[in-house]
Amino acid sequence: MEINSESLRFILGIKVKQFRQQKNLSLKELGEKTGMSVSYLSEIEKGKKYPKPEKIIQLAQGLGQSFDDLVSLHLEDENNPVSALLNSPVFQEFPLHQFGITLTDVFDLVTNTPSKAGAFVRTLLEIGRNYDMQVEHFLLASLRSYQKMHQNYFEEIEASAVQFRKEYAAQIASGLNCQVFEEVLQQRMGVAVEYEDLSHRPGLESLRSIWINGPNEKVVINTNLNESQRMFILAREIGYRYMDLKDRPSTSSWMKVESFDQVYNNFKVSYFAGAVILPETTLIQDMTAFFQQEAWSSDLLIEIMGRYNATPEMFLHRISQLLPHHFGMQRLHYLRLQNEVDNEKYHLTKELNTTTIFVPRGIGGNEHHCRRWIAISLMKQLAEAQKCGDNPALLVASQRSRFMASGEEFFNIAVARPLSLLDGMNSGMTLGFQIDKNFQSKVAFWNDPDVPQMKVNETCERCPLTDAECEHRIAPPRILMERLSQQQREDNLKTFLKEKMS
Repeated sequence: MEINSESLRFILGIKVKQFRQQKNLSLKELGEKTGMSVSYLSEIEKGKKYPKPEKIIQLAQGLGQSFDDLVSLHLEDENNPVSALLNSPVFQEFPLHQFGITLTDVFDLVTNTPSKAGAFVRTLLEIGRNYDMQVEHFLLASLRSYQKMHQNYFEEIEASAVQFRKEYAAQIASGLNCQVFEEVLQQRMGVAVEYEDLSHRPGLESLRSIWINGPNEKVVINTNLNESQRMFILAREIGYRYMDLKDRPSTSSWMKVESFDQVYNNFKVSYFAGAVILPETTLIQDMTAFFQQEAWSSDLLIEIMGRYNATPEMFLHRISQLLPHHFGMQRLHYLRLQNEVDNEKYHLTKELNTTTIFVPRGIGGNEHHCRRWIAISLMKQLAEAQKCGDNPALLVASQRSRFMASGEEFFNIAVARPLSLLDGMNSGMTLGFQIDKNFQSKVAFWNDPDVPQMKVNETCERCPLTDAECEHRIAPPRILMERLSQQQREDNLKTFLKEKMS
């Protein structure tokens, strides 16, 4: 069993505290038996210190245990799951420090209520096994939580992007393009840039880029990307070096998630690239003017997007970073969906939700996303156009969506476009803002009567609308019926009990 030094301290601390409590000894009394100070014993029990062998012998004698009892990795039965957790890839990679949590905090939970903690750990491990949760699921979920903690706005990365634009102002003066970034990478940073058609490389066709480390550092970029996507990849590569980030994946998109540092650094360079390509000050000015319009205009939003050499996805994701900070629009969700033309299955590929209303990651794998969502409507419209021989580069629309279960309403901006790397695949993105007093005060067109309003749900399986009420339903309300049946049983039981008590 592999275990790191921090975990060794942790396990020893658990054992010392348990054995001491079993003997009904205070720290002071154990100190008298061992000749150790109370503060030193306390640090051992908190997992902060791992004593030398001679002191472990003194501890074992004071506790009436053998040396092997203290130094072995075996824990009492009620704490066996803790040992499993300490050695699990999930726990070893989970970024506790990013959330202000130390191993001592975990330790305190375990040692203060070991039986409850053991049950909790067993539950976590069982959930992981039952739902086939891999390390990457936890790491990516950790990143989403970290983004929410910071309202998805990171001043230090914004500052790095501003500084980069200042340092390379001469090169940027005539506008951003791939050539500018290529020159920075190759001439200033010593990184070769190559382009290759990866569609002929089985299993690699969907990759955007491959980083090759070594004495002749190189990045290979898929030629099937459009200009904006290539520029984003180049800006990301600059970000790794400009912010001195060493731990990184070798491919984009992900092929394998190996550590939180890789996940976090990948996020940071993507943020950096977006901040360089879509500068904060300029974009805020554009969005302020857009929100002052009395009527929603897809054409105006498309025109604003066109001012930046960025994909629609980049644009929406960038404003999801800036609007909470600058406009106070903190309750939002960002979703990216993909589907194959002629296929009714839509896959959620990216999500950030800072509200408590809508939780798409909680949707089961066999459920069908509500077809009333504006992004799905646009993707269906795009697919129909493609079947007729047309191939629109971009569709943009808006919708006021009211969730039936909660009654909460969102103003959604959605775009749909064909994917560059995968033939027959479309992508749809939605940026939705909860309509509250702040949103109403900042966005003049929030109540535009020409913006369609729609009642929506999470999935068909959870929706109370009948087939007659919703022509988009493609699956029966199985989960809803199960819940209603359970509620009916509970109501019947209450009635029965009431009759028997009267």
